[in-house]
Amino acid sequence: MRGYFKIAFKGFLILCLPFILLFLGLFFDLFGKHQDTGKVHPISAPSLITNLEDSDQKRILFGDLHVHTTYSLDAFLGNLPILEGEGTHPVSDACNFARFCANLDFFSVTDHAEFLTRREWEETIDSLRNCSAISKVKDQDEIIPLAGWEWTQTSLNPEDHYGHKNVILKFLDKDIPSRPIGAPDHIFFQGIVDAPIYSIYGALLYDYKNMSNYFNYRQRQLIIKSQEYCDENEHVRDLPLDCLERAEKPSDLYRKLDEWGVESLVIPHGSAWGNTSPPMASWVNQLNSKEHNQKYQNLIEIFSGHGNSEEFRPWESFRVENGEFVCPTPNESYLPDCFQAGEIIKERCRISAGNEEICNIRAREARQNFTKSNPFGMLTIPNGRPEEWLDSGQCKDCYLPAFEYRPKSSVQYALALRNFSDRGTQSYRFGFIGSSDNHSSKPGTGYKELNRIKNTDSNYKSSNSIMNLQNNVRNYAIPRSQEINLEQMIDRTRPSQPERVSSFLYTGGLIATHVVQKNRDSLWDSLNNREVYATSGERILLWFDLINHPSGQIKPMGSEFLMRDNPKFKVRALGSQKQMPGCSLENEIDVNILNKLCNGECFNPIDERNNISRIEIIRIRPQTYPDEPIETLIEDPWKVLECQPSQEGCMVEFEDPNFTDANREIIYYVRAIQEPSLTIGAANFACDTDDSSKCLKVNFCGDAEGQGEGDCLSESEERAWSSPIFVQYAEN
Repeated sequence: MRGYFKIAFKGFLILCLPFILLFLGLFFDLFGKHQDTGKVHPISAPSLITNLEDSDQKRILFGDLHVHTTYSLDAFLGNLPILEGEGTHPVSDACNFARFCANLDFFSVTDHAEFLTRREWEETIDSLRNCSAISKVKDQDEIIPLAGWEWTQTSLNPEDHYGHKNVILKFLDKDIPSRPIGAPDHIFFQGIVDAPIYSIYGALLYDYKNMSNYFNYRQRQLIIKSQEYCDENEHVRDLPLDCLERAEKPSDLYRKLDEWGVESLVIPHGSAWGNTSPPMASWVNQLNSKEHNQKYQNLIEIFSGHGNSEEFRPWESFRVENGEFVCPTPNESYLPDCFQAGEIIKERCRISAGNEEICNIRAREARQNFTKSNPFGMLTIPNGRPEEWLDSGQCKDCYLPAFEYRPKSSVQYALALRNFSDRGTQSYRFGFIGSSDNHSSKPGTGYKELNRIKNTDSNYKSSNSIMNLQNNVRNYAIPRSQEINLEQMIDRTRPSQPERVSSFLYTGGLIATHVVQKNRDSLWDSLNNREVYATSGERILLWFDLINHPSGQIKPMGSEFLMRDNPKFKVRALGSQKQMPGCSLENEIDVNILNKLCNGECFNPIDERNNISRIEIIRIRPQTYPDEPIETLIEDPWKVLECQPSQEGCMVEFEDPNFTDANREIIYYVRAIQEPSLTIGAANFACDTDDSSKCLKVNFCGDAEGQGEGDCLSESEERAWSSPIFVQYAEN
């Protein structure tokens, strides 16, 4: 009988064991759970409320239209504690940060659409509606949240590369699209989704104190894998609610937005950033009547936490000769990656006692292998160390440039281009904005230059052993390059360069708008009219107007018109307010909220302002015939007008005496340059140089042997970029 009970008890345990394990798994969240949506704090932010009376005089509002929460898959990954992250950051954090920390007037959440589920999209809209409903003063909004998403397209083939674009929706309460629209076959995101289970649980074992984060990430992976793609041929309103929608090209994106029939804008960003653009990427491939639609695409993000995409340079990653890529020689402002590949192998060869002739032959071979293996050239150098590449691939004379700069994807290059073969093509007429591109629900992180790890997307530290485990087993002395089978590379991303990228990540920019009232309609009118400007993060006040229009009207930045006379312009700029440490809201808001949200540092201005040191005028004469050389058409700067230090700012006027003689369209915009101040990452690689300014040694931001693990502060000249004024010559 006793044996019978033992058998029965064992049988009972076997039957119950799955239920016990299920209970324990659910109790301890071992299966993961959906991230908390958070809470929009109902407290009003007193410093944000602006008592604007009805007036025709326009005011300036500041905002950020490029912010990711951890609904973005890369943001979820980057905020895991093992990568120095703070855990999940829901949409509500963006609202609270914008109000209490950054003191913004408006913001948008633009999570990557590629794997944003229906539940996450609906929760995003609900949270933004809660943010919008906080309070109103007369017809003014305390803060104006906008919904949106990022269409994250990239291709290793320059002809199929269209870049990343943010879609911004005007309304939160009218016929919101049922799902965001992503780009297809994104290798980077698919790699995150397909990350093997052992890598997740390996991180969990290393960082067991934060185990719930890794279980939650694993659950997110499994949910995404279960999603189905929408039928590309069906109308957007006939598709099932739960499918993932894709648009292969910008033309497909515009068509789908037309089908939804909602007021929206499509804003390109990070165009010159080499981490997401192939080496020969250019605006040429989408300047046609299909892939560029000025109804949607009339603004561009010129500056963000990923750097500046403004400036054109005539150098290239590769030269094209007889249809083949050739490695160019370096010059004072640019060291090609392919050329440096040869120098790396030459130095390794020298150290291994190779003679000069052999080392030179191997250097030439390395450059050829690199060029033939574009865009996977870095893989041709066995176990390349980040410091070996010195400052190759970078724009050395650009202001806070994007990493691995792509000149033909710059904003200036786009404005100078014209299409002479497709008569239906509209030219690029971009207004300029700045934003943060922050990945932890923090709009407007540029309000103070501090807390690099928390206020930029750079989580890199040389002391982070997880990021450097692979370095323990590599042989860095192989003195010969290797050929790469490109057919095997088709499904691979290019090598990650966290150490190098970390020195090109900043706190980010802002968009400023000229509005009559602080409400959604007035804000949207400003965006549509391009009456906006970008800043590098500082709240510089800027006005740029044409003052001699035949109608007698003042024509503000963003305007487009015909002129027969030489145009005259007026610029006024006022420096940003200086900042005090800490926050000014401690007596009105729980200090714990401020510490958690803002790390104890808020936008906290005083009456004293930074001085404007000069106004730079840039003149661009767009092409008038096919293949007209772009470098001759961009005059940067065309004029420099010095400013005297003054708390009243700087006001200047100028005229173009050659406009009528030129008999062509000319585009003008201005930069208001502020006196030097300390900026995170401004030194980039902080090279040790020789007498000719050649880089001898790089000092990475975040490397204890480089710039250290602090904020990597160096002086820069913060600035504001006006939107252009487009003046066409009027024939008699």
